[in-house]
Amino acid sequence: MSKTTDLIAIGELARRTGIATSALRYYERVGLLSPAGRAGGRRCYIVSSAERVAMIQLCQEAGLTLREIRTLVATRGQRSRRWTRLLEAKRRELDARIAKTKRAKTLVQHALGCPHRNILACPNFRAALQAQLRLRAPD
Repeated sequence: MSKTTDLIAIGELARRTGIATSALRYYERVGLLSPAGRAGGRRCYIVSSAERVAMIQLCQEAGLTLREIRTLVATRGQRSRRWTRLLEAKRRELDARIAKTKRAKTLVQHALGCPHRNILACPNFRAALQAQLRLRAPD
């Protein structure tokens, strides 16, 4: 068990991680974070909880949902088939998102330099509209 000096209050954990105390309490409710106890009526955490919160933040920035993060946390960092499948699916999702973002950037760049006074009259923009319709059309 940790000594009292090894514990930090929820406010201090929030300060160290840049995460609101309400988010930390939410992470508790969804099973991502556990307080070590209470001191003076306040939640206290072991100091290494800051690393757990940093891991949650990194995973969120990578596009993982809290449910997916909980799955990864449950493995305690050990690779498994489930861990690999989850991350491979996330990589495919990110690749699709990156491709979509690149198309959007190309369109914005073209719109900024387009010689047509009316963007709707631009053949390149019209081609992008048609491509968008094909993406959304049912098979």
